[in-house]
Amino acid sequence: MADAKQLLRSFVEVPRDSHFPIQNLPFGVFRRRGQPEDPPRPAVAIGDFALDLAAVSAAGLFDGPVLSGSPCFSQETLNMFLGMGRPAWKEARATLQKILSADEPVLRDNEALRKSCLVPMSDAEMLLPITVGDYTDFFCSVHHARNCGFIFRGPQTPVNPNW
Repeated sequence: MADAKQLLRSFVEVPRDSHFPIQNLPFGVFRRRGQPEDPPRPAVAIGDFALDLAAVSAAGLFDGPVLSGSPCFSQETLNMFLGMGRPAWKEARATLQKILSADEPVLRDNEALRKSCLVPMSDAEMLLPITVGDYTDFFCSVHHARNCGFIFRGPQTPVNPNW
């Protein structure tokens, strides 16, 4: 029996070789190409489109207990959304897969809403999705220190004793 997520189909035409079917909706931030005065907007990719999450949110489609009324998708980065943690991420993905599914009319059958939410990737300029707050030194991980040490010092002493 096939997994239900694999059977999920979107009303958005997704090329067969696309990396962004309904099962893989990567988050990002975009601005409409040629409109530098417009603020950046959170989105997910679906086929050859960016789904504008600010427009989805403004339409009231995030109606679950965590995201309903949240301003996280009206921000210029994904920082607030990411800071909300796993419950928000799961709710967002479930909501997005639902509204993009072939069986759900809320976006599929509303042409005006669909046009405001779905932006062709050719019209989207992708931007840095988060504000980086600080530097992260990956040598705090013994695994990374060992891998880099192996490259620089060889297998005899990949991690210095003073690590």
